Amino acid sequence: SVIGDAKVGYFNMTEPSGVIAAKKAGLSLPDDVVILHSMRRPWHTNCGLSSAAEDEKRLQQFGNCRNIWEKIWKMNVYVASGSGGARVRVGASKREDDHETDAYKAEWFVKVDTDTFLFPENVGRYVEARKWSHNDHHYFGHVLSHRKDTRGVSTVAGGAVFYSRATLLASAKIFENMPMDKGHKEEDGTCRDAYTGTEEMVTATCLKEHSNIIADPAIDPEGRELVSLYEVDDILGYNRTEQGEWWFWKNKKRFPCHDNGDCLAHLPLAFHHYKDAQDLIDLEKEFYGSVIKGENDKTLFRTNDGRVAARRWPKFDMTYKYFEKVRAALKVAEDADTQLLAMSKNSQPSHQNKNLSDHRLYCMVPFIWTPKYIPSYHGIHKTWGKRCDVLKFMIDPIVGDNETGYLDLRTSGKGYELPDDVVVLDIQRPWHVCPKEEGGVCRNIWEKVWRSWVWVDSHGGADLADWFVKVDADSYLFPENMKHYVIKRGWSPDDQHYFGHILKHRARDIVPIIAGAAVFFSRATFKAAANIFRRFDAVVEPWNDVTLRGHLKCQDAYTDQEEIVTAVCLKEHMRVDAYPLLDEMGQELVTIGEIEDVLLWNRTEQGEWWYWKNKPRKHPKTGKDMHQCCGDLPVAFHGYRDPQWFFKLENELYSEVSDDKGNGWKNYRWRHPVETNRYFGRVRMAMKDVSRRGS
Repeated sequence: SVIGDAKVGYFNMTEPSGVIAAKKAGLSLPDDVVILHSMRRPWHTNCGLSSAAEDEKRLQQFGNCRNIWEKIWKMNVYVASGSGGARVRVGASKREDDHETDAYKAEWFVKVDTDTFLFPENVGRYVEARKWSHNDHHYFGHVLSHRKDTRGVSTVAGGAVFYSRATLLASAKIFENMPMDKGHKEEDGTCRDAYTGTEEMVTATCLKEHSNIIADPAIDPEGRELVSLYEVDDILGYNRTEQGEWWFWKNKKRFPCHDNGDCLAHLPLAFHHYKDAQDLIDLEKEFYGSVIKGENDKTLFRTNDGRVAARRWPKFDMTYKYFEKVRAALKVAEDADTQLLAMSKNSQPSHQNKNLSDHRLYCMVPFIWTPKYIPSYHGIHKTWGKRCDVLKFMIDPIVGDNETGYLDLRTSGKGYELPDDVVVLDIQRPWHVCPKEEGGVCRNIWEKVWRSWVWVDSHGGADLADWFVKVDADSYLFPENMKHYVIKRGWSPDDQHYFGHILKHRARDIVPIIAGAAVFFSRATFKAAANIFRRFDAVVEPWNDVTLRGHLKCQDAYTDQEEIVTAVCLKEHMRVDAYPLLDEMGQELVTIGEIEDVLLWNRTEQGEWWYWKNKPRKHPKTGKDMHQCCGDLPVAFHGYRDPQWFFKLENELYSEVSDDKGNGWKNYRWRHPVETNRYFGRVRMAMKDVSRRGS
């Protein structure tokens, strides 16, 4: 938190007076600088060693107190949680409801020293070649094992330390909870705050001790390092046989390149130990600037035989030869990236090349027109409903309630006005009086659902949309994520598709079912289903219930278990099975409960209750747990009977503020804020990324 030097003075940037004084001294901070708060050990004075003489000795040797570890662990905490630091921005402030932390603005992270030259694009190529996921634990770079005998761990050298998002988040949690009482003492091989410049050792110890995460060497198949620990010209001259097993080589697996001077990878991740800023500028010229572009740059070094370089590097012939290999490899990788992108576009089926606008979604909401539920109608309209291509609310002919009175629109509806997107169905069973329930609402959902689809088909629905969803009024829908889902899978609306959150807990029902929160159909399946439903005879037994009696048939019935009859009809007449709406990792994209609760469901801890019953436990390709909550591009959250939560979700995930009567949602809080906000950060980032890439 302290900036400056002995000449201009030292300024504490956590204090307003310090910020003002620093500005007067010409030390204004850029927007990408973060001030870490509550640093316990200053870098410029009172190093905290055993004596003032020792303090002065360290300051003279390093120019600072070398309290690197405290800075590193607080950096990780800030990136993961947004706490413990702040940017200094004039006139800017963080929105109170903005929960997105830097951890969800990227998938991979690197702690990189200021004397390191980084190749960020090669990081993506490396993790893709390793088929790594940022949702798994990865901690990698130039691995050193020379202190493994005494400390029990290998470390990643500090020049460039890479983490997956999962590991970054895990590290921050570990660091926040580690012991702080011995922070004035040097590290001792335990996971705690410490006064040390060997942050690599404590990082490795903490990750191994608490999460069993082990340093992974970033090397290519020939064993060549992707991170140069020192200047390139220095490393290229290393020879393991001639030098012997000094600390650099100790406990490293041996490769032929260790003895032939070709032990730096041609697609490097980083070069370390370039202390002079001009070194970084010249490396930029070599790989991204005037050297590789062949520009007429008078500052370049030229040899008599026509070779061009940013400068006369030490051991020039050897260094120039290696740089040429790097430039060639970068060009090949760039061409491969371009070719792969073109191939992926050209190899997709014609329907997969379409934009989101070519995959129109018809949103059908079974509804009851009564004062109790009308706020949900308006809430849907102002939030997720506006992203549907067609939105219809299908209601019973009976409207009103006990207080206002009931009105049958078929016989007494003259002059009663409804919005244009509300459809009155000719439902035979009234929702407000029924023989089996006393009071409340008759759960006659199945008749409403099948009559709704018949109405949609009879009124040209197939010409208005490509995909169809029956969505509950207490579900929050992501129409665009559903479109991304079908596009990514290359699905055509003219093929049979019936999908959503699959449930298999009722073995007697014969077929898996799609939970009613959000049930999706392709156009082909919707039309075929409507034709089946259209054949249903007039109601003979108005209050029969085929599901409760166990006689599973595709027919009209008095039941709220429309999921079962739908699945039976599609299987019996069309041989169409329910398909689980999961992401590539096998995680759910539709929740059947409120998202903040479902995030905490754990199969191992909860046991095999009905929600998990008969669902596959392990992903067939990755071997990891599946059907967990939730994928980063969700399609629906269910269970929000209070429509104010729709406004809350809209604000959280789309940064939109929709006014509603009372705006009560502004005072709503998540029951599990840490887990919920962490997940929402992932969702926001994924949606931004897919929007940027165009699916």
